[in-house]
Amino acid sequence: MAFSDEIIGQCGPKDADSNNDLRILWRMLKMMKAGFIRYLLAIISMSVVLSLFDTITALLLKNIISRVENYTQGDIFAGLLEEVLLCVGLGLLMLLIYAVSFYVYTMEAKKGGANLQKTMYSKCMRLPYSYYEQTGSSELMSKIIYDSERASGIYGSRFRRILMPFLMMSFYLIAMLMLSWQVTICLFGASAALFVINGLFIEPMQRVSREMSTTNVRITERISNILSGMEQIRIFSLKSKMVDQFIEDNEKYRKEQNRMNLMSAKLDGLNQLFGLLGSLVFIALGLVFVSQGITTVQNLAAVYLLYGSMSWNLLQVGLYIPSMASYLANAKRVFEFLDLAEEPERYENNSPVLVPGDGEISIRDVTFSYDGRQDVLQHFHLDIPKGKCVALKAESGKGKSTLAKLILGLYPVNAGKIFIQGKAYEDYSLEEVRQLIAYVPQEPYLYDVSIAENIRYGKPDASREDIVRAAKLANAHDFIMDLENGYETRTGERGNLLSGGQRQRIAIARAILKDAPILILDEATSALDNKSEALVNESLDRLMKGRTTIVIAHRESTLAHADLVVEL
Repeated sequence: MAFSDEIIGQCGPKDADSNNDLRILWRMLKMMKAGFIRYLLAIISMSVVLSLFDTITALLLKNIISRVENYTQGDIFAGLLEEVLLCVGLGLLMLLIYAVSFYVYTMEAKKGGANLQKTMYSKCMRLPYSYYEQTGSSELMSKIIYDSERASGIYGSRFRRILMPFLMMSFYLIAMLMLSWQVTICLFGASAALFVINGLFIEPMQRVSREMSTTNVRITERISNILSGMEQIRIFSLKSKMVDQFIEDNEKYRKEQNRMNLMSAKLDGLNQLFGLLGSLVFIALGLVFVSQGITTVQNLAAVYLLYGSMSWNLLQVGLYIPSMASYLANAKRVFEFLDLAEEPERYENNSPVLVPGDGEISIRDVTFSYDGRQDVLQHFHLDIPKGKCVALKAESGKGKSTLAKLILGLYPVNAGKIFIQGKAYEDYSLEEVRQLIAYVPQEPYLYDVSIAENIRYGKPDASREDIVRAAKLANAHDFIMDLENGYETRTGERGNLLSGGQRQRIAIARAILKDAPILILDEATSALDNKSEALVNESLDRLMKGRTTIVIAHRESTLAHADLVVEL
């Protein structure tokens, strides 16, 4: 089972209530897998330890005040040292428990964030090709980096800073009720209004968070355009325009960030105001209740100490609930991505029964449309004999590259059938189909790794000797050896440290190493000069020998190699 399947299966599928914040939070937490139990227990442990220590301190204060009130009846210091030492010993023990719990919590939070990142990356590998043709790389990068990082913040602090105060307030409340339930109920009622006010900030902060995420996509897009199109920027003197666009988006993001900070500041100010009002209410209630004999001074002092801790935790809840809501907005975008339909293991085909032809590849009555409105191919038929080379010739937009994508399994056909080696396409898994085909595009993509590693992608378990042999057959070995680091030379981003002819020959070496029975060449020489074309054609001749080949080309020199030319 793929990693993304395992994680998404555990965090729960999309359902009718998937936009609910609590549902999103629950899915995030389930993504931690078995570590969630340790994570939750660590938070509970920290909450118990801190609240228990504050309770012991409050009880010690109550005892000291009681000693002061009754000092005429005995030695005020009798047994005090033992009580203090007991509190110190318990404090050290709790400190140790807290440190261990915090370590467990931190490790599990980091694992949760790592799981999320791995799931996002794994999902990228499993989406259909159409997604990447329809979605900008900047939007995808924003989801993988910005949204997933913000969503991971739920593990790192936001969930703890809400759950811990709630748990600690519960413990404080129990102790306060035992000391003076009348004072406690009045204080708790006054504090309840704080939740209502904080709730009013949740939706605005979520809205601003969504706006920030959208602006971040545009900023990432600007940076990507600048880095990828530096040559065009210099040629057409676009430096000022590109910088102005980036500054405009960056300024918009700054303003949105300021709005978020302003709302946080208002929220924090209101919380502090309610904290002050709560203290004033407590003093007033305390005077009344003590004068009426409802409670004692020592109980009131202990309640006040606990109420101070409870108020601080209440402020934390008020501050972090809206903040959590803004992080959940990013988590929602993450799950929108994770819930996208993945490329199936194999395509289903409900077309009427069709009989394959005699060719290695048989295309029977195939119709295909990208958008469901305009057909690129209509009732197309083609038989490609085994070991023969068929060239596809047509004007741009007539379906040459589309046909190659259908054979490669990047899209399912809308109607009709494709047969490979006499077997219907849907009887193969997509992985099996692609193992049968080597592909050399017009602009081959090279990764920013060594030349050897780029060639090895054709066959991941290939030996060094296999790589060198493939490079020699592709007429690439000589220029590789002329480079300073030979086969260990990095090719740069998209192979930009090499010439077009050199990149093409490395792509051919990769295809040679794959050693697939079917070969697709998509205008593999159209962008090359005469010398490079001659070298590439020589290597292509070696690659095509004994293979069933589909050539997409315009040049007559390329079409001359074909056994059959088909005009679409």
